[in-house]
Amino acid sequence: MKELIEIAKGFQTSINIAYDLHDDDKIKRFIPTMSSLEVIEDVLLSTVPSSSSRARLLIGAYGRGKSHIILVLMSMLFRKGNGLDKDLFGALLDKMKSHNPDLYRFTKDYIDGDQRLLPIIVRGSSTSLTQSFLNALQQTLNAEGLSDLMPATHFRAAINQIENWRENYPDTYKRLIESLSKSVNDFSLALNEYDANAYEEFAKLYPTLTSGSVFNPLLGFDIVELYDSIAATLRGKGYSGLYVVYDEFSKYLESSIATAKNSDIKLLQDFAERCDRSGNRQMHLMLISHKDIANYIDTNLPKDKVDGWRGVSGRFKHISLH
Repeated sequence: MKELIEIAKGFQTSINIAYDLHDDDKIKRFIPTMSSLEVIEDVLLSTVPSSSSRARLLIGAYGRGKSHIILVLMSMLFRKGNGLDKDLFGALLDKMKSHNPDLYRFTKDYIDGDQRLLPIIVRGSSTSLTQSFLNALQQTLNAEGLSDLMPATHFRAAINQIENWRENYPDTYKRLIESLSKSVNDFSLALNEYDANAYEEFAKLYPTLTSGSVFNPLLGFDIVELYDSIAATLRGKGYSGLYVVYDEFSKYLESSIATAKNSDIKLLQDFAERCDRSGNRQMHLMLISHKDIANYIDTNLPKDKVDGWRGVSGRFKHISLH
């Protein structure tokens, strides 16, 4: 049998979307099924500019191939204009052609067209969704050489932090005033005018005012607004928008559904709402889970948490992988 059958080199029993996005072998070895074609069709149709359904919850038990399907999809949506080997999706296109000719033509047009989405893969089961979404955004932009997309945000974040100290932490605000090289009003004005020296001074002072913390310019921003601004800026870089995938979302639910902050619940609700209304400035969000959100809700949870998570579930289109 060894002479007839061999295990593919580098074979892994699981797929990591973030790590395998550029792995041609993983994509070529994808075995399309009818259920996977339904998922692919649903996602591809949501890239039509007029679509108003761009928030999805993909549900399927262990081993159903959820991550592999999304890996192929993200590669198809993203890897364009980079000398893409069309044979990469040969088996998938053949399956479409024989079972769903309309989907075949639509997919072929998409691959040959100019539309392109940037995949942002959220990983881990961090107790803070805000931090997870921020880390995913930073890592993606850095990896793709797009870290310059939001230069003004650093200055705006510094101004927001100063305002936060002024309103809520008067002692810290007083120490800031004493440490600045100029009046706080002139300093804020310099930041508002994107003065690099002012920002550098603020970044150096920040650890002395916060017991050694390092200033993270993204933490002062509304995550949904930040992603929306990135989607807008991406249009000038040859992208139609972005596609956010939270792989292993079920791990987050298992560890944090009872302790999740209301701000994190609201983040998912607002993000889904913004995606559905994104139009030409495309934003998509897909959560991948082993079970429906309702199956993770404990009856002992406070009513506001139960209502919050049900609200999250209601804002996503549910796709069950059989």
